[in-house]
Amino acid sequence: MRQLALQIHSTAPPTLDNFIPGRNGEVLAALRDVLASEDLTSSPHFLYWWGPAASGKSHLLQALAEQLRARGHQPHGIDAKLPVMGGLAGPLLLIDNVDRLSALHAEQVFHVWNAIHEQGGLLACTGNVAPAQLMLAPELTSRLAWGAVYRLQTLDDADRRHALQERAQALGLPISQDVLDYLLVHSARDLRTLLDLLAALDDFSLAEQRPVTIPLVRALLQARQATVTPLEPTKCD
Repeated sequence: MRQLALQIHSTAPPTLDNFIPGRNGEVLAALRDVLASEDLTSSPHFLYWWGPAASGKSHLLQALAEQLRARGHQPHGIDAKLPVMGGLAGPLLLIDNVDRLSALHAEQVFHVWNAIHEQGGLLACTGNVAPAQLMLAPELTSRLAWGAVYRLQTLDDADRRHALQERAQALGLPISQDVLDYLLVHSARDLRTLLDLLAALDDFSLAEQRPVTIPLVRALLQARQATVTPLEPTKCD
């Protein structure tokens, strides 16, 4: 039971409903509007959103892909951090981390953009900077800036606290403001890590038969740290 409590949990799959918008409500509304279109392939749709790490860029793109599949579409997409075999095609193309595209894939995206502009479809891309600052071919960056462009902001502490409170309520886990403040100070601040930690805390509280208090959180953090196997020192002859 103790070992189970110390495992890393996986949060729920990304959806538009479990995205915590904070100051990013505009891009969320834009995605819902696109998905409300009766026929996504009848007219061109171009979306680009960018922002720092942990601002929700990939969450939104993965949620968009799942929504498209749920409506019977077959979006084509890549995460530019990973190697890709074959070419890219429309009419529904989703590109994560477009700033990391190879020259070959950037050229393919350029041609897909032109095809969607003429025939209809959807091209949605994420990046770490605004289109004009991308280190890609100028003809592609100008086209990425042609559609709707949104800058994502990271969540502030109030947004993170609200997200943790909602998840704790869903878990049936009583949690105080003091505990929430402690979590925000003593753990990684990205929301996925915080939510994983909250789920582990729920299990740990049950395993220990103790209420959720700062000492319990401290004990969990120490126990998880202790489970990390240190590297063996290099032996010298």
